[in-house]
Amino acid sequence: MKPEAIAPNLIVEVLDETGIRHIDAAQWDELARNGLDDNPFYARSYVLAGLNTIDRASGLRAVVIQSRDRSQLLGIFPFRHKRFPLPRAVAATNLYQFCGQPLISKEHADVVIAAWVDAIKTRRIPRRWSFPHLDLSSHFAKRLNLLAGDEALRCLPLVNYQRARLARTSRDFAEHLSSAVSKSRVKDIQRTLRRLEGLGELRFERATEPALVAQRIEQFLAVEHAGWKGKASTSFLADPEHARFARQAFCPHQGLTSVDSLLLDGEPIALSVNIRSGDTIFTPKCAYDETYRKYSPGLALEYLVVEAFYGSDDCRDMDSSTTVDGHVVQSLWNCGAPMGTFVVGPQNWGTDFLAQLHTMSRAARQGAKTLNTGVAGQAFIFVRAWRQRVQRLNSDIVMGGTCLLHTVENVLPQVL
Repeated sequence: MKPEAIAPNLIVEVLDETGIRHIDAAQWDELARNGLDDNPFYARSYVLAGLNTIDRASGLRAVVIQSRDRSQLLGIFPFRHKRFPLPRAVAATNLYQFCGQPLISKEHADVVIAAWVDAIKTRRIPRRWSFPHLDLSSHFAKRLNLLAGDEALRCLPLVNYQRARLARTSRDFAEHLSSAVSKSRVKDIQRTLRRLEGLGELRFERATEPALVAQRIEQFLAVEHAGWKGKASTSFLADPEHARFARQAFCPHQGLTSVDSLLLDGEPIALSVNIRSGDTIFTPKCAYDETYRKYSPGLALEYLVVEAFYGSDDCRDMDSSTTVDGHVVQSLWNCGAPMGTFVVGPQNWGTDFLAQLHTMSRAARQGAKTLNTGVAGQAFIFVRAWRQRVQRLNSDIVMGGTCLLHTVENVLPQVL
């Protein structure tokens, strides 16, 4: 059934930051638990952690869809307005939000999407939308594809990269290794584990108890900051606001966060932060002690995570939360999700233009990553660092300067 074929009878509102903070907590949590697609980055604790810290005064908005009597929250579409080069809504992301999937009630999905579409057509909400980091095989994406023949809407999926996922396609861990991981990779990791065992007591731990999770989160922050991210000033602890965000977003008291650790004599030498959403565990952050770099502790931990996955029925699958192709975890996990940006808007040149602009911008960013550490690379890093500093200020004049620096950041690699 095409979503727009249903006549919606729901309340559709656009909320600002204050309104988002006042969404009924129980209703929001219920929606996150029973969504059409899992997305922990739009869960209440995660969004509010952003509003309290790095997303404060960032212009966050949300289209909220409720039942007529307001007893049920059926959909949340967090977004930010972008006015250049064409007005549009961009599904909310930040440095630590890796999915633009809206929260939509699984039971009422078609009616909710129909209400959202109707609000677009009647211009009660922005006419053009883009959803970055969207799983193009998700239930929401499939429903958007059904809208492709709508005379009033154009839906354009833009594939950008593959995200590693771990699914129960094998009967057990041994079968997974034989079917999904190369023999040389298995031998290397098993050799690494034996070498680490020679250094002391080695064990895997999944922390779920709140006090232990809080302890492991602090250790994760310290390990990350002691490594290359700390030197590059991109670790959580490099910025007090980002550190506060991490401590709130990965709050153990919600029961959604766990931490996987590779412990050597009781001390973590590699850690992976997990967030649960529905039947999926997402792994947005990891770090390892660079003192043990030659032992590849991060890869050893990932190997043990896969073993633990098959050793219990704690979740249906795992999502790596990566945003680039070729991540090392792809060599150990067995599935991939086609990730990209979905552009939705009127059937006109403007929607096509936004899709082309996204494609060109993506290509420019990919080109920037090929810069070496010479003069061009150093200039690029300098501009990016200053843009990050400027973004912490809130005045309109400075925000205008940020746009200029952002332009320079994208153009510089092509010029040099």
